[in-house]
Amino acid sequence: MKFNVTFKISGKEAVSTTKVRADRETLKAARVRVGMEQADLAKAAGLTRTTVSHFENGKTAPHDDTREAIQSAIERRGIVFTNGDKPGFYYDKSKADLPS
Repeated sequence: MKFNVTFKISGKEAVSTTKVRADRETLKAARVRVGMEQADLAKAAGLTRTTVSHFENGKTAPHDDTREAIQSAIERRGIVFTNGDKPGFYYDKSKADLPS
């Protein structure tokens, strides 16, 4: 499991270059936050809606590539995943690459 660690040094924020690996529940919540349906996420991630549904409902354990495709598609909508003592996410409109 990879983590993105943020910490303060002399009042400045330092962030590691390792990407956060969001869990199933966090990814589903982030999808809902940006208003994506499962079909929208599936299309954006290059997957089937059934694959996304099974992932979110815990029916299957996805390959790392599948989980990464889901996370990347959500990140392109402006979600930034966090970790540390309060894992989660926030929306950053400036990072959103919304389809036209």
